Amino acid sequence: MAELSTRGTSGTGQLTRFSQIGRILVRHGFGFLFDVRRERRESRGVQELLAPNFGVRLRRALEELGPTFVKFGQLLSTRSDIFPESVLSELQKLQDAASPVPLEAVQRVIEEELGAGVGEVFSDFDPVPLGSASIGQVHRATLRRGEEVAVKVQRPGARRRIEGDLVLMRELAGFVDTRLGERLFVSVRPLVAEFEGVIRRELDYSVEAENARRFAHNFAGTPVKIPSIHQEFSTPRIITMEFIRGRRFNELRPLSLAPAERRRVASMGADAIFKMAFEDGFFHGDPHPGNLFLTPEGELALLDFGMVGYMSRSDIDALSRLFIAVIRQDAEAVLRGLDDLGVRYEAEVRDDLVQELREFLFKYSGLSVGEVTLGQALSELISLVRRYRLRVPPVFPLLVKALVTAEGISRSIDPTLNVYEVARPYARRLLSERTSPGALSRAARERAVEYSRYVADYPEQVHRLLSELADGELEVRLNHRGLDRLGSQVDVLANRLVFALVTGALLIGSALIGGFVRGGPRVPYLDVPVLAFFGFFLAVVLAVLELVVIFRSGRL
Repeated sequence: MAELSTRGTSGTGQLTRFSQIGRILVRHGFGFLFDVRRERRESRGVQELLAPNFGVRLRRALEELGPTFVKFGQLLSTRSDIFPESVLSELQKLQDAASPVPLEAVQRVIEEELGAGVGEVFSDFDPVPLGSASIGQVHRATLRRGEEVAVKVQRPGARRRIEGDLVLMRELAGFVDTRLGERLFVSVRPLVAEFEGVIRRELDYSVEAENARRFAHNFAGTPVKIPSIHQEFSTPRIITMEFIRGRRFNELRPLSLAPAERRRVASMGADAIFKMAFEDGFFHGDPHPGNLFLTPEGELALLDFGMVGYMSRSDIDALSRLFIAVIRQDAEAVLRGLDDLGVRYEAEVRDDLVQELREFLFKYSGLSVGEVTLGQALSELISLVRRYRLRVPPVFPLLVKALVTAEGISRSIDPTLNVYEVARPYARRLLSERTSPGALSRAARERAVEYSRYVADYPEQVHRLLSELADGELEVRLNHRGLDRLGSQVDVLANRLVFALVTGALLIGSALIGGFVRGGPRVPYLDVPVLAFFGFFLAVVLAVLELVVIFRSGRL
């Protein structure tokens, strides 16, 4: 734990927490992080990360580390571009549950935020929460004017605890990246930075309220129900929304529904997620069955708007082109679609990647769309992304998770549902709109403005480059891969050389003392000076240690 710093942390409490984190990591099989030998550390690290039980050990470690780390694990469960399905399935078992906050503490938060007592705002407030998580808990209540509402209240001290954990997570991420270097499949620091943005938005309930209002606007006039927000009773720590009655999707019994009703309910779920992806560019990031309700009026109600994804218009167009390219079995177009979505790859793997895409598409070419699930196809595509170490924007795996989850929910209600047919109209309509005369004209104008800006900027950039050359200030940065590893190996060799020199000096010095010194204390029976004997003994011990280290490294 020596390399873990405490910059930006406070006192012995953080040091104790660092020590606790270290013990938990060691207990769950991540002790290789603290191995002093870089080569051995990285070798063991790769073996442990590829071990079959890695997902189980990671989940258990995150659970023991506490609520903030559990939420980090839930974010990692969306990163199908990094982890295989076996690890994702373990991370998806992480539950953000916590014991309820006492009613007095909840009332105190409400009074602090609303400036009025609970009895002044609500005619009835259920003391038993509907649900309790690490950040907040939800209570059922009735406003003074009669509306039944759900009140989500942030736990006292939640922000302070999470901010402290984030400091530790940044330090730990830097520690892991430094210790494993290039051998780790992904850098941990960007993942923690992404998590910081997500958790900070979740801590601000006004962001969730705004997300709900945006979803309500997007789904206006559709059978999708979004609870209305009572803005006057909502703050960054409290959100008061319409109480939704109905049955959660995970409580539905499909056989109790008529066949036509099963098809309608299943189609609503799939249609909602494809509308968000292909039309709105703003989608629910966690549409699991617990967040979906079937209301008594037969509407689909969406809840919990803390985790959402954003896509630009160009992203939506690229996603549509990618979908059509998959249907047309066009590998080159699929690669262009991935490129348009921000997926990056090394130039030298392009030919192999195209060939693998052709094989991927050919595999499904003889099957009807009804014989292939979207989840199966996307899982294989994501597996290919991992195999080629493609760099994808975080929104891409989040969208994949949302699409796969929505398909799983829909098909659990009606296994005959063909989600491809649900998605196809959105993609085709977007492509037709994109190729309409008006769209082409707008695209041409936008491109002309963009090119004119480049033309205007180029003279200034060329002038700046020539000025730096003339002044001798031009800097060239080189990124030498493997240089850290080479430096580490040189350090090891230098240490061994110094070790050998010290051993040889002790051996020669002891021999000289034994041969020429006649006075002073001597070792009984051997009749040699004590100093010479001690130096010789120490030289032998050092030589043996050096040989053991060399043999254990496997390099003579």
